[in-house]
Amino acid sequence: MKGVILGINPRARLLDLCHGIAPRDVRAAAFWLTASAGYLPEGSIVVTVVDPGVGSGRKILWARSAAREYLFPDNGVTTWLEGREPFLEVREVAESRHFLPAVSSTFHGRDIFAPVAARLSLGLRRSSLGPRAEPSVRLAPGNGGGGLGGRVVALDRFGNAVTSLRTDAVGARAAVLFKGRSLGPVRSCFGEAPAGAAMAVAGSFGFVELAVNGGDFSRRFGARPGDRVVVERAGKPSRTIAGRPCDR
Repeated sequence: MKGVILGINPRARLLDLCHGIAPRDVRAAAFWLTASAGYLPEGSIVVTVVDPGVGSGRKILWARSAAREYLFPDNGVTTWLEGREPFLEVREVAESRHFLPAVSSTFHGRDIFAPVAARLSLGLRRSSLGPRAEPSVRLAPGNGGGGLGGRVVALDRFGNAVTSLRTDAVGARAAVLFKGRSLGPVRSCFGEAPAGAAMAVAGSFGFVELAVNGGDFSRRFGARPGDRVVVERAGKPSRTIAGRPCDR
C-alpha cells in the first residue's frame, strides 16, 4: 500500500496509526479509530482497512468531517467515530478509473484504497469518486444491559482489556466486576495496585481498562473482545481480587 501511494504521490507523508488489530476484528478497529482520530493533523486522509468483506458486495466509502477525510469499508468501522466527528459528506468509492488497473478480490487495500488515497492527496475532485451515500452498517452498542455496564472492545499488546466504559461515567467509589470478580474502584495509574494485582485503571483515551500491574490481564483471565464488564455501586459485597495477586 505504501509503495502504491508513493508511486502516485512521492511527496506524501505516511503515518502508520496501528497494525495491531486482530484479523477481522472490526469492533477493535472502530474503537482505536475513534480514540485516535482526534490526535491526527487536520487535513489528514485516514485509510482504514480492516475488511473481512473484501471482494464481496460491501461498499467502500469516502467521508469528510470538518477536520479530516476517511476511506473505509462499509462494515461499521466508523460507527463510534461519527459520534465524535460527524461526517459532512459521504460518497461511495465507485469510479474504477481511480483504482489500479488490475484489482484483486482479496487486497483492496493495495488496489483501491491506496491509489484513491494518493489521488485525493493530489487534489482529486471528491465528487468524481462516486455517488453520495451513507454508511449502512452500524455496530451494536457496547453496554452490558441491566444498569451501568459495558464490554471489552479491544486488547492492547500489554494484555490490558480496553472496555467501552467511560471513566467519567463510573465514579470514584464504584467497583468494576469482570466474570463475577471485583477489581475494585477505578485507579488513576498502574502503580496504585500492588505488583501482580488485577485492577481497573483509567486509560489514556478516557475509557476504563482492565489490567494486571506488571502482568497480562487477558492471559490471566481469558479476556476477549465482547466479554461483559459490570459496574457495582458502593455497598454491595463482592469477591475482590484487586488488592492481591490472583489466579483464575
